[in-house]
Amino acid sequence: MTDSEIMQREANLVREIQERLPAFAKACADDVEVVVLHQDAFAADYQDGEFKLLGMAIKYAGLCGKQVQVVGSNRQTVEEQGSVH
Repeated sequence: MTDSEIMQREANLVREIQERLPAFAKACADDVEVVVLHQDAFAADYQDGEFKLLGMAIKYAGLCGKQVQVVGSNRQTVEEQGSVH
């Protein structure tokens, strides 16, 4: 792969994350070392597209020089929304 192709792919990644995950992109632009995600933020129901988006988000954070920390348990927020208080 040429440098030009790599630069184009990186630009595509940046554009897609900024369009699809603007709050995440903003968090990566902030003056922090670690960006925290809840596990349910992506693929709580195991959707393939969400797995891809998670990988893209992690790659984007790396491009911004950020670490990513994943917290929570799978489907925690889904179960909380469905529970009766």
